[in-house]
Amino acid sequence: MPEGHTIRHLATAHSYGFVGTTVRASSPQGRFAEGAHLIDGRQMTDVTAHGKHLFMHFDDDIVHIHLGLYGWFTLRKNKSIEPKDSVRLRIANDEYMSDLSGPTACEIFTLEQMHNKLDKLGPDPIKEDADWKYAWESIHKSNRPIGVLLMDQSVVAGIGNVYRAELLFLSGVDPFMPGRSLSKVEFEVIWNDAVRLLRLGAVDGHIRTVAEEHLEDDERVLMLHGKGQNGYVYKRTGQACRLCRRPIMSDDLAGRTVYWCQKCQK
Repeated sequence: MPEGHTIRHLATAHSYGFVGTTVRASSPQGRFAEGAHLIDGRQMTDVTAHGKHLFMHFDDDIVHIHLGLYGWFTLRKNKSIEPKDSVRLRIANDEYMSDLSGPTACEIFTLEQMHNKLDKLGPDPIKEDADWKYAWESIHKSNRPIGVLLMDQSVVAGIGNVYRAELLFLSGVDPFMPGRSLSKVEFEVIWNDAVRLLRLGAVDGHIRTVAEEHLEDDERVLMLHGKGQNGYVYKRTGQACRLCRRPIMSDDLAGRTVYWCQKCQK
């Protein structure tokens, strides 16, 4: 599932390509035909994001998009390419076109509905005005594991399975630790890393969590070319920890696979 850095990157790209222009909108798949008709021929006035939610603004009419597990945008120069039948929404102007396929949600919101949605979400570390104290209040009074709490979008918006694993490794925190056992200092480390890494990822949509000195030579080459996704623990079950060389562990946690190092995370 795309995490918050991806959504912010997509918001930035669509803002650059479409805001201030009149767009043509259609729903080749047909499942968003009414919504596409409503925004067709209108000017896109803004694109905003919060966590994993993207909002395309057409004055008071807003397209709310949640990509879910399988959704994706294909954004390209406008070359009059015929859309696939699976495209839920196509928007285009004279220069760019963007095809949305497979989202969990693609719907028209009013301003009130958008604010109602935002009110249910926790702070987004990418945003300058994010209030980390709100997330801390939710975490330090909960018995749920911190590895579950970080994935709860009502606690912190935008963190998914990759960042969850990497942030906990960097802070040295066991993912199974109850939230109320986490110290405020430990949470501040997690939050500050989330701010740093999600903002870094939002630049080009790529996750980068590993310090260069901890990369293998081939990984370093790929990173220099903007390729590859390298982590400390995510999807590295059985491989040697980059720091202590112990094997990386994995297990189920609330229906999702969690990854951690038993020595580095206590």
